[in-house]
Amino acid sequence: PGPRPRGPAPPAPPAVAMAAVARACDGAVLAQYAERSTSAPELRLFEEALARLMQKAAKLPAYPGWRDRMAAGEGLGDGQVFVLADARALCVAAVAIRGQGYPERMAHGALQELLGQVHEAVSNEQLSETKAGKLNATLRASLKEVSRSYSDPAKLDKVTEVHEKVERVKGLMQDNVKKILETHVTLDTLHAQSSSMSSSANQFLKQSSAVKRQLEWRNLRVKLLMGGCALAAGIYLLVTVID
Repeated sequence: PGPRPRGPAPPAPPAVAMAAVARACDGAVLAQYAERSTSAPELRLFEEALARLMQKAAKLPAYPGWRDRMAAGEGLGDGQVFVLADARALCVAAVAIRGQGYPERMAHGALQELLGQVHEAVSNEQLSETKAGKLNATLRASLKEVSRSYSDPAKLDKVTEVHEKVERVKGLMQDNVKKILETHVTLDTLHAQSSSMSSSANQFLKQSSAVKRQLEWRNLRVKLLMGGCALAAGIYLLVTVID
C-alpha cells in the first residue's frame, strides 16, 4: 500500500501568547492572561522576560510613555515581550509575541489599546495599591480581547490599511474645509478693505469740494477788493480833475 495522504497542516498558534499589566514602581504583575495554547515552558520564558523588563522599569525608574522589548530566550519560537508605560508611569502594559516577525508598530498599538481599557476599568488608586494578581478578574476580558484582536497581523494589516485610508480622506476633507474658510475670511477682509477705501475716497472728495469752494470764495473776495480799490482810485482822480 502507498503512503497515506497527509492531512492539512495544523494552524499556527496565535501570535500573542500572553498579555499582562504590571505596576511600574515595584514590578508587581496585577493581571495576566495567557492564550490557551501557550505551553508551560513557553509561558515561563515570557514571564521571565517580563520580570527582567519590570526590574529595568523599577531601576530607571520608568517614565510616562517608556517602552522597551526583550527576547524570551532561545527556542520555542524565539518570542519577545513588548512593554509600554502609561501617561503617568503608574502601570506598564505587556504583550508576549511568538516569533520575531511580528511588526513592532502593531505591538505598540496593542499596548496602547490595552492601557486605554485598563484606565477605563481601574482607578489610579487601585493601580497604586492593589496586590499582585488581584486585578485578574477585573481585567481578564480586556487582556483577552487585546490578545485575540492582535493575534493575526495579516488581517490586522488590512484593517489598519482601510483605517489609514479613511484617515487620509478625512485629512483631505478637513484641509479643503480649512481652505474654504480661509478663502471666505480673505474675501471678507478684502470687502472690508474695499469698503474702507471707498469711504476714505468719499471723504477725500467731500474735503476737496470744500477746499475748492473756499478757494473760489477767496478769489472772489480778492477780485471784489481789487475792483473796489480801482473804483475808489478812479473816483479820486475824477474829483481831482474836476476841481
